[in-house]
Formats: sequence, C-alpha cells, structure tokens
Amino acid sequence: MNDRRLITPTTGHVPDARAAVAMAFAAALAACSATLPNTAPKYIEPPKTAPSAKVRVVNIHPFAYYADIAVFDSPTCFTKANLGMTGGSSRDAERIGMLDDKPVSAASLERYVPADEPLVIGPRAVFPTVTNSEIMHSLMPGTQAEVRARQAGVCKVPAFVPRLNEQYEVVVDLTPAHCTVTPYRLVGTDGAVKREPVETQPSQISTYEFDMRCFK
Repeated sequence: MNDRRLITPTTGHVPDARAAVAMAFAAALAACSATLPNTAPKYIEPPKTAPSAKVRVVNIHPFAYYADIAVFDSPTCFTKANLGMTGGSSRDAERIGMLDDKPVSAASLERYVPADEPLVIGPRAVFPTVTNSEIMHSLMPGTQAEVRARQAGVCKVPAFVPRLNEQYEVVVDLTPAHCTVTPYRLVGTDGAVKREPVETQPSQISTYEFDMRCFK
C-alpha cells in the first residue's frame, strides 16, 4: 500500500482540493459524478444581536475521509447552506472561542447557529481521501476495488435544539461501510471539558458518497 499522501491543491484553496479528489474518486468508481454539486448558498451566521449557540463539527478521521458539511431543512429535504469542508488538505480557519479548542486543522469547523431552533447539521457528502498513486491508476480494477472498499456507510443526520449561549460538538465518525453523526453538549467544569449526550430526533436527511438523500 502506498503512503497516504493527500491531494494538495496548487492554489491552496479548499474547493480545488475538493474538485481534484472528487474527479479522481469519480474516475475510480465510474458511477459517481465528476463534480460535487454545490447549489446551496454559503452559510451566514446569525447577527450578534440574535439568540445563538456555538457548534463545532469534528471529522474524527480527517486523513481518511473528506466530509462536506452543511445545514439542512429536514421537513423539505433541502440543503439550507454549506458550512465548509473537513478532511484531507482542508483548513477552516474560523474559530469562535469554544471550549476544548484545538489548532486549525482538517478535522473541524466552528460556527454560531440560531438558538432554540431545530438544527440538522452534518455531512452533505463524504468520500475517501486518495493517494497520488490511486489517482494515476484510477482506472485499474484493483485500485477501483480498493477505493470502493473504503467507502463510508450511510450517514443519518439527527436533529437537535441548541440552547441559548451553550456549546455543542457534532462528531462525524467515518470508517468503511460506517458513518455516525452524534451531537454532544460541551460543559466546562473545574478546568475540564465534559461531553454530555444531547436529546435528538431522527431527521429525513442522510448522505452517502456524493449525494444528500431524503428518506421519508
């Protein structure tokens, strides 16, 4: 197996990395589209005067998977807005002063969200990172089979209600044939940070490979 070198965009912009990986992965899998649909607007945080909470989305396997993060409207099965990309060579630099803060990396992104409203937030699409060798040999049956074997499973994205001025972490766990999206509430006590379970409701939003799907 070759070293797990990630695609590095020549311009340094995340969309270029996403396009490069999407094109290579699509060539390997044939059934996937060569570009990632991006019809939803960019996410706009609530005004500073509006009731809000803080949310961090964490891709816990960023060197193995890209996860394109969005906010959804579950009843209408609609992507409200795109938050950004995690994984691979992505680097979302926005930090909003959350508990248990970590340096900027491919693993996470942070945003203010409206408080006391149902929130459905998670991957809009997921796909494995690929090596330079896999790009070069993307049409070889062995390479195709190896990349297929790393596909994540269906990501069912739950809904939860962020409360005023509280902080949350949404953990996206991607491994072959597996995906979970789990929100936690962050609580700081005595210099430590605890992650407490959050009450959730199922939504109609699920993601698989390059597509957001609605299951009614």
